[in-house]
Amino acid sequence: ILRLLAGKVVIGHAVHNDFKVLSYCHPPALTRDTSRIPLLNAKAGLAATECASLKRLTKAIFNRDIQTGKGGHSSVEDARATMELYKVVEVEWEKQLAS
Repeated sequence: ILRLLAGKVVIGHAVHNDFKVLSYCHPPALTRDTSRIPLLNAKAGLAATECASLKRLTKAIFNRDIQTGKGGHSSVEDARATMELYKVVEVEWEKQLAS
């Protein structure tokens, strides 16, 4: 897994938790964490500095419920929601990062 990540932009929600489990440190310049995007928070009507849950952001932006099952989170559902959230702000966020 670590070889696959090398040199790639990694998109995730609270992705630092995943990196921690892997004992891995990904370059911040190549990390896009949807739990820490003020642009997304603004679109969701949340404070810029708030670390909003994936469930809450998805509900606020897409009016869609996720993580509703009794068996816990679906990694596929979470990954899809994360990518959809990223795409909402991708152009603007990448522009900010480039400047």
